[in-house]
Amino acid sequence: MDSHVIDSSEPYHPEKLAEKEYVGAAAYFEQDLRAGVILRVEEFPEMRKPSYKIEVDFGPVIGRRWSSAQITNYARSDLVGRTVVGALNLGDKTLPTGFVSQFLVLGALDPDGTVRLLELPDGVLPGSMVA
Repeated sequence: MDSHVIDSSEPYHPEKLAEKEYVGAAAYFEQDLRAGVILRVEEFPEMRKPSYKIEVDFGPVIGRRWSSAQITNYARSDLVGRTVVGALNLGDKTLPTGFVSQFLVLGALDPDGTVRLLELPDGVLPGSMVA
């Protein structure tokens, strides 16, 4: 898409990423990582970096949640219906626009910072735990 900005300095190149400090397995297992299906994608032109607002269904226990995501490298139409992985218990974040982001959608970063959403196999139910 035209609105996706590429960082030519490649700040996320694997050769530039230091290993993080040990936090232990307990810190990982504290995270509530779940599968969800994107229901709605809206433009978010008020953000400094190109972003979308996404509404995701995380199943019968969690329900629907909203997030802001820098994933404009995907067409909006390609995102609706896609299963994603979300980190749900990081706390709400109120953005300068007043929009409340309720989870973090997970992806791998290309060297330039482009997000490639994590993919799950067909048939994973919304709300399924990711381990």
